[in-house]
Amino acid sequence: MAKVPEGRTGEYRRKQRGQSLVEFAISSTVLLLLAMGLIDLSRAFYFSVALQGAAREGARHAAWFNTSSRANLYLKDSEIITTVQQALSGAGFSNAQVTFIPSAGCLVPSDNNTSGDKPYPSAAYPPTPQTVYVYACYTTPNGSQSGSQLNAPTDNSWRLGDINVQVLMKFQLITPFIQSLFGNTLNLAYNEHFTIQGKP
Repeated sequence: MAKVPEGRTGEYRRKQRGQSLVEFAISSTVLLLLAMGLIDLSRAFYFSVALQGAAREGARHAAWFNTSSRANLYLKDSEIITTVQQALSGAGFSNAQVTFIPSAGCLVPSDNNTSGDKPYPSAAYPPTPQTVYVYACYTTPNGSQSGSQLNAPTDNSWRLGDINVQVLMKFQLITPFIQSLFGNTLNLAYNEHFTIQGKP
């Protein structure tokens, strides 16, 4: 390190402070962008976990068999949406933000996989950010499928069928830097299959 003449020590220190300030300004901008991006992606991960849990709870509840009645009393649209709404309430969603979408047939994946798993077409996602659409695919033991069931079966005939609950959300990004990379929103989706229970 070069020795600074004693008369110029104050000037040298002022220049060093100015250089440090410029370096800090440049590095803090980058660090701030990274921190904000991390917050945005952490929020997306948080909601992804909530959606996955809600889909699992909806499917598990619908597949449950009431032994005393010998029937699947919860295998219907209203039970699934109520269960998913309750599961998502802990993540800050009101019931009005979570909507069941009935359909004549099951939701068709965009890659046409036969199991009804994601990815799903963009048209299936809600148009409003921070809202959730819930779909269900009811498959009978003989393979017939429906996207809606208003009434639960009154017997044991659905035993070993399949219920697939799909939960889709349009997630709103809040950081301009992340928005420039991914757009204003991200489509989040999870689904869960459960074998419908029953007695032989």
